[in-house]
Amino acid sequence: MKKLGWFTVGFTYLLMTWGNMVSATGSGLGCPDWPRCHGTFFPPATFETILEWGHRLLAATTTLLIVATIALILRSRGKYGRALKSSGRFLLAMLAVQIVLGGVTVLLGLSVVVSTIHLVIANLVMGGLITVASVMTWGDPVVTQSVKMRRLAVSGLMGLLIQLALGALVRHSHSGLACPMFPGCLEGFWPIPLTFGTAVAFTHRWWGIIMFGLYFHLLSVSIRKSKPLRMACAIAFALACTQIILGISTVLGGLGTASRGLHAAGGYALWAMTFYISIRSGSFRYLYGRS
Repeated sequence: MKKLGWFTVGFTYLLMTWGNMVSATGSGLGCPDWPRCHGTFFPPATFETILEWGHRLLAATTTLLIVATIALILRSRGKYGRALKSSGRFLLAMLAVQIVLGGVTVLLGLSVVVSTIHLVIANLVMGGLITVASVMTWGDPVVTQSVKMRRLAVSGLMGLLIQLALGALVRHSHSGLACPMFPGCLEGFWPIPLTFGTAVAFTHRWWGIIMFGLYFHLLSVSIRKSKPLRMACAIAFALACTQIILGISTVLGGLGTASRGLHAAGGYALWAMTFYISIRSGSFRYLYGRS
């Protein structure tokens, strides 16, 4: 039962990473209809179709795992609090919205706004699943009562969600090279002339630098905390460093598919680790019925 929760988290992460590769390779319309692909459930085996149809099949598998995980929570008798069960029902509702948005994204020809919302909800679902898996594993997963740690972790979550949304806007609006240089944007430092593309790319770039500072601060605060938090914060800081390097190299390298995929995968991993830190520091105790 405990392994199922983390198994589901792993599949959710894999699904999000695969979805990014679909976008990075321009395969989002490899299946131009929904729920079928080219009018059939056995589409032709082209590169774009395999990626997009594989993503849908993986989404179906992940959906079943999420439903099974939440069902275990809801069917338990007195083992979990009402708050966690309510959170499980809310996760199922978000999952339903996510499935609909996936179809709408395709039918609207990869709408920038819908695609961005689709990614944001995916991250929220993964965060909820990490909460569920943590409670299934430890009961009460809190290992520190540090108010400063909790505030930093929650600030990291909010800031990182903004950064992930900005990254989705950059990707889906094809603004990855709107600021083709670093540290400057165009001929100078500032994004002039100012367009949607340059504004989003410039903001995403420097918001990432701000987030790097936050993760450095989080690491310094964790030095005297418990071993699980120290390790988690060290991993989060290493991921933040990697993200900065990958972000710069992706732009200077002309948006290579591999570097774009790794950059997105690193962002999702950083989100998962930050959520884990938040849970272990007691940020979401109300979600599983603790005061």
